Amino acid sequence: MSRSVNRVTLLGNVGRDPDIQQTRNGTKVAHFSLATNRRAPAGSDEEERTDWHRLTLWNRQAQFAEDYIRTGDRIYVEGRLEYDSYERDGVTIPTAEIHVNRVVLLSSKGSAEDESAEDAA
Repeated sequence: MSRSVNRVTLLGNVGRDPDIQQTRNGTKVAHFSLATNRRAPAGSDEEERTDWHRLTLWNRQAQFAEDYIRTGDRIYVEGRLEYDSYERDGVTIPTAEIHVNRVVLLSSKGSAEDESAEDAA
C-alpha cells in the first residue's frame, strides 16, 4: 500500500470555550472552534476573511483544553482532517473537523507561559 498524508496545521484564536463530554466508556472529549484569518484575493472588496474550524481533542488533550483553553486564547494545533455527516429532518449534513494530536497554548489571559499537550498515539 502506498503512503498518504492527512495533516493539518493551524494557528489562530479560540472562538468559544471547550465543550467537554465523556463517551459511554468514560473517554473525555473536547470540542471547540478556532478562527484563522486570511487576506482576500487582490481586487476583492474584502480585505480579510475569517475561517472557522471545528476541533476535537481526546483524553489528556481534552483535559488540557478543559483546564487551560478559553475563548480568545491564541493556540497552535496539529492534527488530521476527518469528514463525516449526520441526518437532520431527512437532510444529510456534511461535517469536517480537525482531530488534534498536538496543541500549544501560545497566549492566555491568565498566564504568560506557553503550555502544551501532545497525544501519545
